Formats: sequence, structure tokens, C-alpha cells
Amino acid sequence: MLNVVDLRNRGVKAIEEEINANGTAILSYRGKPKYVIIEVNEYERLRDLELMWAYLKAEEDIAKGNVEIVKTDEELENHLNELKNSIRD
Repeated sequence: MLNVVDLRNRGVKAIEEEINANGTAILSYRGKPKYVIIEVNEYERLRDLELMWAYLKAEEDIAKGNVEIVKTDEELENHLNELKNSIRD
């Protein structure tokens, strides 16, 4: 785990060493883990997995009939507003 002082003093070199040793670099701030630093290829792999999971979940919902067919622009707007509100809650 890196702390802010290590990062300030050693910069990217400290991050690279931590990633080479552990696969990730966790940056602590005031003694608590605050950020995780990963290489871009690992981020892209995780993002792909996240998108695949969402796709599989959507397929499952369709197969179970847990879908709502939106037929008008007004219905679409209402549905999008409901989604936005549910994310905020």
C-alpha cells in the first residue's frame, strides 16, 4: 500500500513498483485506503466483464419476461426519469 507521501516523493516509480509486486497499487490517505490504481489493460478487462454481466442480466430479464415495452416518446421519457430517480436513491 502506498501513502500520499510515497507518491509525492517517488511519483510514478512508486506506483509501478507496487503494481509489479501486487497487481494493484492502493493509495492510502490519512492511514486509510482511498484509491486503487490498476493498469489500463486490467481496467479494460474489468469493464468488459461488467458489460458482459449487464448483457447476461438483460438476457435473463428478457427470458423471464421482466421487460417493459416502451411505445411512445412520453413513455420513454417517463421510464428514463424513473431510472434516474432510482439511481439517486
